[in-house]
Amino acid sequence: MFTYTEILTPLALMVVIDDEVRAAEMDAFCAQAQGLIEIFERDALSPEALLKWYDDHQADLKHDLSSTNKPITILRAFTRFKDRPEARAIYEAMLAISISDKEYHAEESGLLKSAASIWGL
Repeated sequence: MFTYTEILTPLALMVVIDDEVRAAEMDAFCAQAQGLIEIFERDALSPEALLKWYDDHQADLKHDLSSTNKPITILRAFTRFKDRPEARAIYEAMLAISISDKEYHAEESGLLKSAASIWGL
């Protein structure tokens, strides 16, 4: 069974990777997280609980992405889902967050490419 942190980290990485957190991205984060939590058959979390999880983890994720730990952070978040049928749903959730602000960000595109490569999509 996957933990909430394992499920939510790829989504949170998509939000923080470009250093600009937008309201549309947070709305998409909550909506996509609720869908993934259901797919993973975990107890539902309210939007407030999801935002608290994000607030509790975002500083560490930002730090890890801005340091030499960036590749390790990304690999750790993605490799646990390699060869898992849920990987496509996670990818689609990440994509939904990426396009939620209707802007192109190279960092988000790179993160999606990394996920697709690791997951064989």
